This record gives sequence, C-alpha cells and structure tokens, in this order.
Amino acid sequence: MKRIILAAALGAAAFVSPGALDVEAASGRFGVAIIYNGSGLGAASPVVNTLGGSLAVSFAKGFFLSLQPALDLYWTNYEWTGERAVPTETERGEGNNAFILGFILDLPVTATLRFSDRIGMAASLGPAFVMRAAFANDSTAEYADEMAANLAAISSYFWASGRWFYPSAALRLDVYLQQNFTFAFGVRGLLPVYNAWTGNADFLDEGILHITMSMLVGLE
Repeated sequence: MKRIILAAALGAAAFVSPGALDVEAASGRFGVAIIYNGSGLGAASPVVNTLGGSLAVSFAKGFFLSLQPALDLYWTNYEWTGERAVPTETERGEGNNAFILGFILDLPVTATLRFSDRIGMAASLGPAFVMRAAFANDSTAEYADEMAANLAAISSYFWASGRWFYPSAALRLDVYLQQNFTFAFGVRGLLPVYNAWTGNADFLDEGILHITMSMLVGLE
C-alpha cells in the first residue's frame, strides 16, 4: 500500500518535472481541518492546524483546466481501543497516546474561472492520500510495553485496508490583488471511502473538512 502512495507521489513529480508541463504558480497556505470522529469513542472530533502548499501546472497556456498537486501537514493525537484508532486528548496517559503527524497529498484536476479583474473561483476534484506517522506520546516507564503495543496497532490500523485513500473535492475563491499575486480562500472535503469496505465504522468516520487561506504567486 505504501508503494501505491509512493508511485502516486513519483507520478506527481513527473508531471511537474522540467519539460513535462508548465508550472504557472505556487502557493503557501495555512488552515484548519476538522477530522470527524463518528465512532462515539475517544475524544470529540479534533480541529487541527494545517500548513502546506501547492502548485498550478497547466496543460496548455490559457486553458481553464490545470493539475494542482498539494501537500498539507497536520498533527493530533490518537489512542487504541483494542479494535481501532480514535482521537484522544493530548493529556491521555497509561501508555495509550500516539502523536500523529499527518500528510495530505492531493492530486486534483482544477477548473479555474475568472469573473472580473478582481474575482474568480476554482473547483477541484481528484484522488488524495492521507499518510499518518505515529510516535509515542507517553514516556512513562511503567507503561513502556503498553505504549509500544498500542503504537504498533495504531500504525498498522492506519495503513491497512486502504485507510490512506481519500477522494477529494474543493471550492476556492480567488481575489486578484495585483499581477502574479492572488489571495485565495478554500474549502476542501476528503471522503473516507474505505469505510465502504472495512465495515467497522460510520461511513463518514475520519472524513476531513479542510478550510484554507493561501497566497498564490504567479511564476510566468
């Protein structure tokens, strides 16, 4: 499964390699993401900070469709219930608290429309991959064995059964400030389709609603 994600990342890199397609713009962005906890276990749905960036890669100059690969980083905490990983409080102890570092790799095709000299919008649709690395967040010596076992279970859970695959859809409002500088406000949803075949959770469990503010800088 990790090989599939690596292949997707390498494919994205090939798209933006010199001579392949034209990179028209780059952006840096920050935002917040709500990760839905539909399990009824652990903590409430976490609201996490995100940092990331994206590229706008054109298929042809002036064409309204482009490829806009993006990578965002977030962090939160999870615990192991014995059957599944669920969000938990930062202060959770007893060898059952993993610090999760998440990476959202999105590879959407984006349609961009310009309504005036100042305002435009964009809509995106495509595959996304949520890659989560787990680290021990309880260093209490007496719970070292429990922490190691729970950490291994959480890591395995997130990589099993396609729990890294999230189709995404997004809308973005563009405000053109001046030549080559655009402020953007975006909303993106990432759908946990793997719940359709794992069958052990609410269908929207671990779904992500991502709200971002970004600055796009033209490179041409």
